[in-house]
Order: sequence, then C-alpha cells, then structure tokens
Amino acid sequence: MALTTHHINLDPKQVTIAALGLLDRQLTLGGIPARYSELAFTGGLGDVINVNRESRGIPVQASGITEPIWNPIKGDKTKFAAASDRPLPTTDRRAPVGFINESRFPVVLTTLAQNATTLSMEQAAFDIRQFGSQVLTKLTRGFAEYFDDTTALFIKSNITRSGLSAAQKKAVGGDVEVTIPPADGTAENMKARALGLRTALVDARMAMNLANVPASERYLIAGPEVEAILLKDPEFVAVDYSGDTNALRRAIVGRIYGFDIVIHNSFGLEAYLFHKSAMILVSACPAIPMGAVNGSIQNINGIATRMLIDYDYGKKADTIGLDTMYGLSTVKEDPDYSVRGVGIGESFVRGLKIAITEKPVDKATAKLSQGDMTLAA
Repeated sequence: MALTTHHINLDPKQVTIAALGLLDRQLTLGGIPARYSELAFTGGLGDVINVNRESRGIPVQASGITEPIWNPIKGDKTKFAAASDRPLPTTDRRAPVGFINESRFPVVLTTLAQNATTLSMEQAAFDIRQFGSQVLTKLTRGFAEYFDDTTALFIKSNITRSGLSAAQKKAVGGDVEVTIPPADGTAENMKARALGLRTALVDARMAMNLANVPASERYLIAGPEVEAILLKDPEFVAVDYSGDTNALRRAIVGRIYGFDIVIHNSFGLEAYLFHKSAMILVSACPAIPMGAVNGSIQNINGIATRMLIDYDYGKKADTIGLDTMYGLSTVKEDPDYSVRGVGIGESFVRGLKIAITEKPVDKATAKLSQGDMTLAA
C-alpha cells in the first residue's frame, strides 16, 4: 500500500499575491477608499504613518512670461514684420516657477485584522484538492466582508460636514436634510418621495461643486430603503444590464447626477456622498516572526498583507493565516485652502451626509395652501 503524501505545495509569495488579488476583487465598500501601504513596518498599533496629500494644480498666468513677443509694426495687426525687424530678446522669457506642495497628514494604525484556518493532516492528504477555491477564497472572503463592514461604520461616523463653521457652510454648503412622505404604495406618493430625494441630491451635488471636489469617481452610498425609492422613480436610469462587470462587482446599481450608487445593508434611510479621495485606508505589515515556518509580505493595489504558515506538532496540523495592520482616515484640505475668499483650511469638504426624515403630509395645511394659491391667482 502506497504511503499517503502531502500533495499541497505552497509558495508563500505566490499564495499571498493570489490572496490579495482575490481580496481586491471581492471588496465592495472596502474597495472605495484611496489606499496607502508600507511593507516591513517596524512599528505597531497606535503608531502613525504620515501620508502625502495631493497638491492642487500649478496656476497659469495669461501673461506669465517675463518678455512677451510683440509685433514691432504697431497699430497694424494684418502685417507681419520681416525677420530682420524682429527684436532680439534681451531678458528671460521663462514662465513663473510653480511649486508642488504636498502637505502631509497623520493616519493612526488602529487595528490588527487577522484570520486563520487549521488544516489537519487528514484534510491536507484527502480533502484539499483546490487550495485556492477551498481555502484561500474563504480567508479572503472573510477579510472582504470585514473591510466592507468596517468601512460602512467609518462612513456613518465620519462623512459629514458638521464640523464646518457657519461661514464655511455658507461658502461650500453643509450636510443636507430632506423630509419625504411615508410610503403608501400609490404612484403619486412614489413620485413625491423620489422628488424629495432627487432635490436633496441636487443640493448635495451643488455643495460638492462649490468645494471644487473632482467630478469623477463620486459615490452615493445608501441602504436598501433609499435604493427602493430611486428604483421606483421613473426618471432613474439603472445600469444593472450595462454589461459593465466591474460596476456589478463593485455593487454599483446605478448612476444619478454624476454619482455611482452603491448599496450596503449597513445603512438605513440615509445617504452619504463623497469623492474617492475623501477617505484613505492605510495598511502596514510587520516583519515575519522568527518562529514561523514560512511566510510572505506583499502589497497589491495598496493593500499590505502578511501570510504566515505554521505547523502545530501537537495537533499534527498546518495553520495558514492572513493579517494586516490598518487605519482609516478622512482626507482634509490643505491648511491654506479657501473658497470664494472664505478660509476652509484643514476641514473635511470632500463628502457630506443626506439625512432623510419621513413625515406625513398635513392634508389640511396642504389644502389651505392650495386654496390660498387659487385665491391669489
């Protein structure tokens, strides 16, 4: 009888790369924030990683050169001077020198996220035939669900302009509040609910535009209740059948007013609108411990993850696990940022919240208002 042999040959580096690729494809909400990562990190939880904030565009001056080129034949725009009549430049014609000013902001590593699985020698010998589908996808699926839920909680707590002053809100707008009638199933009611929500979205879009938030990669994050209101709106155009597999994978169910709509069960009757750069996920990995049998640290698409492979002599079993240290943060503006002469400074303006309240319409008041309008006419 032939001896039972271990038939799984794992290259930790290749397995870690495959794991990160699987994780990136499985993320929905967790795939939205911008990412920054560091490998072979020598610190620990509670430490700070400084991240560069992108600088804005270098200004252009219409007459920026020091010595403009003039037509020496003054007063006649239809004639050109001869080559010999052209004046020789006596001073530099350089453009004004700009400067790329990328300020930095700190992100705290708050959490060590990890999971692992034990494979007995019987499982390894008889049951595990496809390591990727049977083991690796389960590990990465757990991470994807964790990051999606964690990102949802972070959005609910941090995507808001409540910290702006009255002057700042006047310049760039604040959070949006809207009241809609409770659902009763009638066509008129569905139109009224959708109209209220669409009006709030237009106000939110205006607030994003006033703050010079980039028009691309904008997201509307909401719960199934908001999705139902939108889907019942006859003016809403869904993209479920657009053929864009990336959109479907990212849970994007439609697009409205320049926002990709992403639905997640963590949200109720509320909505959050922001640009991709409004949040950043910073991850870091410590070195592989000396006691590990094998391991690898890799970075794929801004996610740093460590895979460790160990062996339990007492249980005669392999242990395979993934872990990473991470922190989430909102991205605020530069200290000298201003809009329409109002100083915004290091405030958060790349996103905002729409608070939705259901309130029955006072029919008596509505009829009275309608009567007043008739008399006025």
